[in-house]
Amino acid sequence: MAMEKHFIQEGIIRSEIENYLKSELNRSGYSGINIQKTPLATRVILYVEKPPLVIGKKGKRINRLTRVLQEKYGVDNPAIDVQKIDIPTLDANIVARRIAVALERGMNRRRVTYKALRAVMGYGARGIEITLRGKIVGKGGRSRTEKYLEGYMKKAGDSSKLVDTGSTQAYLKAGVIGVTVKIVRPDVIFPDQIDVISREDLEKKRVKETEAKKEKEKKKEAEKPGKKKTKKSKTEKKKTKKEESEKVKSK
Repeated sequence: MAMEKHFIQEGIIRSEIENYLKSELNRSGYSGINIQKTPLATRVILYVEKPPLVIGKKGKRINRLTRVLQEKYGVDNPAIDVQKIDIPTLDANIVARRIAVALERGMNRRRVTYKALRAVMGYGARGIEITLRGKIVGKGGRSRTEKYLEGYMKKAGDSSKLVDTGSTQAYLKAGVIGVTVKIVRPDVIFPDQIDVISREDLEKKRVKETEAKKEKEKKKEAEKPGKKKTKKSKTEKKKTKKEESEKVKSK
């Protein structure tokens, strides 16, 4: 029971840290956090769209964040490592936050969602699903759910863990709208994925492999320090003796 309480307490602290960082690093494009405990310090990796905004002038903001994590949330010797996200458009948390900000500004929900779908698929994603929940229509309307899907999406099984999921809330006058984004990135390979290869492609592959092996063997032979001396035949030996005797006579 003591161990269970310990893990539950750690989970609660982690969720509180997540909520704090989401609100604190909203403008810097906060995506997620990874906490790694080491004997010397606790490494806190922040995945952000704009790292300079997290660090601040002369590192003032990042120093303040370390103090808050240590004093308020009890993190032992926190060492914050800020890492930039290479392609923010393929990050589910960032896309969800962009949609929420656009909705809060009063933009049309369908225009915003379809724009996000095209942008994500334009970067080579295999699939995307955007879900909006809440009073979408406006004042007086009932809360409902709208889903926008494009491409391939995995929804069940263990392979659904490979889908990048992000969620946030948009605070409107009519009420709160939940925004959930699921993205299947281009480099994701599912366990049940099968690629069918034709016979012609197989033969070409085999020919390439055999050619590559021959080239490797030739390189190995060329890299040897000394070549083996081939034994001369009896006729070659007789020829060399005759040539030597003729040279002596001519002298």
